[in-house]
Amino acid sequence: MSGTIKKQIILHLPYLLVGLLATNLGEAWRMAEGADLAAQLLGFLNALPVALENPLPSLHPLDLLVGLCCGAVLRLAVYLKSKNAKKYRHGMEYGSARWSA
Repeated sequence: MSGTIKKQIILHLPYLLVGLLATNLGEAWRMAEGADLAAQLLGFLNALPVALENPLPSLHPLDLLVGLCCGAVLRLAVYLKSKNAKKYRHGMEYGSARWSA
């Protein structure tokens, strides 16, 4: 395996794992019973422990879509946070620190 491919796999592995674990959220939503949104949310909260009992990801297409969206949102949040990071000059002092004795 080439070095760049290995680096990319290691870089994106946490997002993949979060996405696979989030498939259980999609499974809980499918298992939830309710006619309107409030009843569906209550059913989701009741079905969540049952769905999380199995640590393996669900392979239902809707569940995979939920997992993909959760992983993508996490990746987007990390990307946006890194873009807004201050550009510090590494190895140099900041502010009044250089004037202190």
